[in-house]
Amino acid sequence: MSDSLKPISLAVLVILLISFPTISTEWARMTAELVDEEDDPHFGLPDIWDGKQVVCIHFPEAEAPEDFDHGRTHIDYDGAEFMSDDEWNETGACIGGFSGHSDGWSLLNAAVNSTGDTFQLNTTQYSFGLMVDSIAGIDPSQMSGNFSGAYWSFYHNGALSMIGITELELDSDSVITWRVDTW
Repeated sequence: MSDSLKPISLAVLVILLISFPTISTEWARMTAELVDEEDDPHFGLPDIWDGKQVVCIHFPEAEAPEDFDHGRTHIDYDGAEFMSDDEWNETGACIGGFSGHSDGWSLLNAAVNSTGDTFQLNTTQYSFGLMVDSIAGIDPSQMSGNFSGAYWSFYHNGALSMIGITELELDSDSVITWRVDTW
């Protein structure tokens, strides 16, 4: 190899080594499939999030923000939208691929922040705990229909949580789902 090609070869090698993590992440996103085990809390989520923490926000169909009004959009921990599931029976988005969050409030805030506040929260602190009033500008107390009232409820690994978001202790693979419930 001539002496003039050595620096060029070294530069190409350095560029490849620096960009390998990005290439690897993008390849994983492009080849991701949805988890199809119904009893798995990650059911319907990209398999690259298996074993990771996820926040899903499901909107009532008539109330969904414009970009999230059909199926479910998947957004990675860095804010990159990489997959959509138009067949999902709810509208909204899931933000996932997180790790290291020990409580629900920390994970929810990380998810909101990673999307550039697309899912901005409005909350009220009460003596019994924190209440989420609106997500992405959707306030269930302002909704009308064939019900007495509506509120944001959250589920942990598929089960309705009996404790507040600030008190919820997470596992390394927890899935938190927010949806509007009525009474």
